[in-house]
Amino acid sequence: MAKVTYTRQDRIARLHISAPSPAFDPQTRRELNTALLEYKADDEAWMAVISAEGPDFAVGSSKHAANSYREQRECCALWAGGFVEVWKPTIAAVQGQCRGEGLALALSCDLRVADESASFTADFSGGPDEPDVLAAWLLNLVGASKTFELLWLNRTLDAQEAHHSGLVNQLVVKGPFKQAPPQGGRFPMETMHTTISVPGGDAITAAEKFAEELLQYAPVTRNFQKEIAYRSIGVPFHYAQTLELGPNPYASEDRIEGTRAFVENRRPVWHNR
Repeated sequence: MAKVTYTRQDRIARLHISAPSPAFDPQTRRELNTALLEYKADDEAWMAVISAEGPDFAVGSSKHAANSYREQRECCALWAGGFVEVWKPTIAAVQGQCRGEGLALALSCDLRVADESASFTADFSGGPDEPDVLAAWLLNLVGASKTFELLWLNRTLDAQEAHHSGLVNQLVVKGPFKQAPPQGGRFPMETMHTTISVPGGDAITAAEKFAEELLQYAPVTRNFQKEIAYRSIGVPFHYAQTLELGPNPYASEDRIEGTRAFVENRRPVWHNR
């Protein structure tokens, strides 16, 4: 039985973990890595939401022992699904406990949406086959002081504190959907707030609504900005300014479409080229 499924509706890919236990095991890691690679190769998918079944996003790692050297290598390489370098956005929909390897998966996503039940814990045990990737992700997201507090004190942050610290981008509140903006007008997006209102108050629905809103932003530019941002980490500023990666969005068809739509006072229709 598959523990991770990959589906797509229009431009949004859904990578859903439906394992009976919300803890990572070798099969979950392999299938999640396969799903991430499928998203990378899927030109029709412009945005991905990563979610999990049940009350918790992920409670850490299973107690399965990696007995052989090969198993230990695979565990490290595919930890939290393995790092797949993809320049299309990923959004984590977090509910309940998000601990250890689950936190590593959430932090590897570009954005995180959390409902009121969400909590975040490093929970690093330092096992022989457990790579400490959390230190790297946390340092870039919340800075050194907060990173050491979370790792050394093993503190658990609730959704509100995680949002205040910068780990969570959007909080989910229970309420009616926000009225969609009219389709006319030049500007494809409205100013986003820090909360997303959905009738059920669940993170998955909210993350999908968030993805739909982000799809109104030119994909060529969005992907270019992501690649520049990640490749600039740790690079001297004067060198980062010279990075030229991939096609220039200012010379793209979508740039022409955006300008034409502005002049014609309508929403642009993006083609990601």
